[in-house]
Amino acid sequence: GGDEFAVLLSHADEAIAAAKAGDIIAKIEAAPLNWNGEKISLGVAFGVHTFRGGEDINTALAAADKAMYERKNSAQKREDAKNE
Repeated sequence: GGDEFAVLLSHADEAIAAAKAGDIIAKIEAAPLNWNGEKISLGVAFGVHTFRGGEDINTALAAADKAMYERKNSAQKREDAKNE
């Protein structure tokens, strides 16, 4: 669970969008939340989808959401394999 949001990049392909997402994640993870003197690390996951003309916005958001969960599942499988 968590909060979800979208970043819309005009004139960006999936490679550019993925690179931008990586930059945003690096900045978030490098700056833990300070809550009442306690530092709390934040985790971030992202999915990238290129919006195509004529595509319904709900379909595009669902595709980005699916890409995020696929990325999370892939990362979890890699982590599990490292720990075996």
